[in-house]
Amino acid sequence: MKANRLITLISLILLTLAATGCGTSRMTFNTLVPPPMSVDSSIETVLIVDRAVPGSDHQRSPLQGEGAETRERAARQHILDGLRYSLGNSGRFVVVRATEEYTGSTTGIEFPDPLSEEIIGILANRYGADAIVALETFSSEFIPTGGSGRLREGSILPEFSARGVATVRCGFRMYSVADRLPVDEFRFSHTNEWRSGGNIISGTINTLAVRAEAINSASNRAGIMYGERIAPKWIAVSREYYRRGGGNRFLAEGARMMQLNDWDRAIEALTRATETGRRRGRGRAAHNLAVVHEIIGDLHTAKEWATVAWGVYREKRSRNYGNILTRRIIAEEELRSESRE
Repeated sequence: MKANRLITLISLILLTLAATGCGTSRMTFNTLVPPPMSVDSSIETVLIVDRAVPGSDHQRSPLQGEGAETRERAARQHILDGLRYSLGNSGRFVVVRATEEYTGSTTGIEFPDPLSEEIIGILANRYGADAIVALETFSSEFIPTGGSGRLREGSILPEFSARGVATVRCGFRMYSVADRLPVDEFRFSHTNEWRSGGNIISGTINTLAVRAEAINSASNRAGIMYGERIAPKWIAVSREYYRRGGGNRFLAEGARMMQLNDWDRAIEALTRATETGRRRGRGRAAHNLAVVHEIIGDLHTAKEWATVAWGVYREKRSRNYGNILTRRIIAEEELRSESRE
């Protein structure tokens, strides 16, 4: 798990190689970016708990119809599934789902009192958790916004397209097991536009099935969103690199090694390219070395080569690229500093 805590982990799966002209190509790869909220590095196992079960005094709208409790439970399952996917996909945490459920907010909006120290201790011991993330408030609604129908040639039933807006309001708390206290409390809403189609009998916007599907989809996304608040997430980034320049054969060789994801040979060839040939080729090789070192997760060396490319050889693309690397380094150093506090 220590390796998983390194936010500089880079996916070495090459997604795209695209030519951009002027002897350049674009390389796209996945990288982990820090989350908005810092989580102590000692936290490895996270337990997910449903604490948004409506109490006996919870009032539901008559518009929700029969089976509202079952549909709401399914929606909470979807929000926790999204959370579990988001946390697990980051590689930062081991994620466990509790079988216990607890009554939460009576309104579905306001936070209840925090979990007691006793319950936190019981859950932590039972599941071996370092932290607990609890869904503590949950409410949802679906509002139809329009629709239309038409009869296709040769069809017996008319086709119906409909639109609506599903809104999910939720609140999460994250508890530190060591401190027996909440370390994060976050309430937000997520709105998702929904479109549905089919025959006018089964596809009507007023059917409970369509409403449930729309709310479940919005709930799943809301869970993913909270996960991205406390765990790093993968994003795709693109970097330009040079395929040739100044007749430097080592630069061309290094670029080919980059296309093969052979980073060791790429570094070897590009380093030789910075030592031989014309100024133009040496500057482009320095830029490529910066890209390679970012891909393998060595941001400081990447920054050094970008500085050489711009400062020594006046390679224009490297100026902005160096600023991008500086921002990444600062963000990750701040994250590590916060995690140690």
